[in-house]
Amino acid sequence: MPAPDYQFLLQRSFAPVAGAASPHVTLTFAQSLDGKIAGAHGKQLILSGAESMKATHILRVKHDAIMVGIGTVLNDDPRLTVRLTSDDLPSELDPNDHPQPVILDSKLRFPSTAKLTLPASPKKPWIFTGPDHDPIRKQELEALGAKVLPLELDSNGNLSLKHLLAKLHEFSIRSLMVEGGASVITSFLKSGLVDSFVLTVAPVYVGKDGIGAVNDAVGTPKFVDISYHTLGRDVMMVAKPHRV
Repeated sequence: MPAPDYQFLLQRSFAPVAGAASPHVTLTFAQSLDGKIAGAHGKQLILSGAESMKATHILRVKHDAIMVGIGTVLNDDPRLTVRLTSDDLPSELDPNDHPQPVILDSKLRFPSTAKLTLPASPKKPWIFTGPDHDPIRKQELEALGAKVLPLELDSNGNLSLKHLLAKLHEFSIRSLMVEGGASVITSFLKSGLVDSFVLTVAPVYVGKDGIGAVNDAVGTPKFVDISYHTLGRDVMMVAKPHRV
């Protein structure tokens, strides 16, 4: 089998259009053939093969920030770093250029023992929470190096994604990679705020007890500019949500 060609990602721009008031948002995740991203009760699954995992890390190095929801932190305890070497990238890209971790955590449940707050973590997380958060908990997390930032709520009582993107833009974040989990994926798909969509499909089945990537398809977009790329055993789809 020939080695995968990653030029479709290396040559693709994830920068916002000139004058944009918010970052370019790339929504990306891996799922099974039956549309699952996690096992029962949110148990972490390693779905991507080595080749598509490398593509994920190329995407990380090409974005200023990477975001997950608090459920992903609690279930997976991710590092959200770039795990590549200089041999994996063209000379203009630095494998030590890790994206800024961003966490959506409306109730401030972020654990003090998370890998993202360890001394070895290259960038401490920015945790976006609700306006009625616990101030003592905020102090505890900030003592670990995290930045805790309150957000306005939208009309449904959830953290406002538009306010989030505006805040990130204020902090000079020009590109945001959104990795999940299911509620975050669904919220962004419905928001109309996604600029690029990258989906990896692994040739495995999880079963009915697994967690689906999208928990409510009403209001989710159709896609245009679609391309498909074989990466080892997996297939990666790259597209743009259609905007009317």
